[in-house]
Amino acid sequence: MSLPVSTLLTVLTAATPAPSPENTLRPGLDPSQVSPGLVGFLMTFLLAAAVVLLVMDFNRRNRRLRYRAQYAEQRAAEDHVGGYADDAAASPSRTSRTGGSSEGDVARPPRAGDRRDGPLRD
Repeated sequence: MSLPVSTLLTVLTAATPAPSPENTLRPGLDPSQVSPGLVGFLMTFLLAAAVVLLVMDFNRRNRRLRYRAQYAEQRAAEDHVGGYADDAAASPSRTSRTGGSSEGDVARPPRAGDRRDGPLRD
């Protein structure tokens, strides 16, 4: 067991390079030639700005979706508890808000295509 470990350590120590001197650039290269410069900074800044704008847009859309779901739950609760359901049950000759028959469609939750919801907007 000790033979493979010692062989592995020997191979690893032989494969590691020796520490480099202080000047790590090739002879003839200036540090300003190998830095990203203004173009690298601008590209990094634009990429970071795009990511920030995308995160803000995602949060805005997520918040809008949450508000729409909350509003739909409130509308469904109003339809089930009271509101127009009591009026439709009192006078069977009138139609419900959903456009269906007066008693059968009153208790159902609103659908996305109902006229009272209006068109969905971004």
